[in-house]
Amino acid sequence: MREPTMTVTFSHDQALVLSDWLYRVVGSPAFDAFVAEDPTVWPALHQLSGTLETTLPDVFAAGYGEGLAAARQRLLIDQPEAPRRLRPTPPPSPGAVERTVGGWVAEDNVVTALQQLSFYIGYRYDAADEDALVGALEDTDDDTDDLWFEYPLSGSPALTVRLAQAIGGSVVSAGVTGVMDDVLAARVETVLDLL
Repeated sequence: MREPTMTVTFSHDQALVLSDWLYRVVGSPAFDAFVAEDPTVWPALHQLSGTLETTLPDVFAAGYGEGLAAARQRLLIDQPEAPRRLRPTPPPSPGAVERTVGGWVAEDNVVTALQQLSFYIGYRYDAADEDALVGALEDTDDDTDDLWFEYPLSGSPALTVRLAQAIGGSVVSAGVTGVMDDVLAARVETVLDLL
């Protein structure tokens, strides 16, 4: 008996952003470890990724980066609350331990990273949080421990995010500390890997 199929419809911007995201995450150690918890999703992920790559002419077009950035901007304007609709991480399991996950974030993606981390712990990141970041990284230096900016995200669990500019580069060094289980730690690592 042939299994019934399903059709899913995306806008062009949604498809473009999703295709880029899948290209960047599939094969990364953090993402693969996360999906390994349920390997039955791999066929669907490969089908989706392959379909998007072969049906989007933008992927191989000149100006791809500019088109992708414009699509992301339109989606953020149209759906500013979208990151908060994702399913948050439940409270840490009894086996959760205090740990720090480190990495880097592109300067332009600091706010997006903080929004995503906030969502995972059920913290409502808003304009007041963005105001607190204005100018906060100007005098930071990731080579000097005393020159890092620390910001608390008071969710469940509470996380402390440390940020500092990599002098001479276009990235911001980041460290996220809190009582995390393996799932939350993998999600934090994925955010720092991808943004």
